[in-house]
Amino acid sequence: MAVAEKTTVERVVTEDGFTLKLTVDEAETLVAVLARVGGSPHESPRGNAEAVMKALSGAGVRNYWVEDHPSDLASGSIQFADYGTES
Repeated sequence: MAVAEKTTVERVVTEDGFTLKLTVDEAETLVAVLARVGGSPHESPRGNAEAVMKALSGAGVRNYWVEDHPSDLASGSIQFADYGTES
């Protein structure tokens, strides 16, 4: 007779990451650059740019158009193409 028993295995997951310390001006400049990134948030690296921008915004970095703010001084954009498909 077969016997089945459910078990739970705990695993430790280690993930590499980075910590970046920025001045207010540096953080606002990075947000200004990231705000000009285009492309699909799901099918291209734009989603990563958006995640960083949201994290900085959540930490209190301002992202609005005021005179002499990096967003006001920036022009142009970066457009990401979608990731390639696997063959």
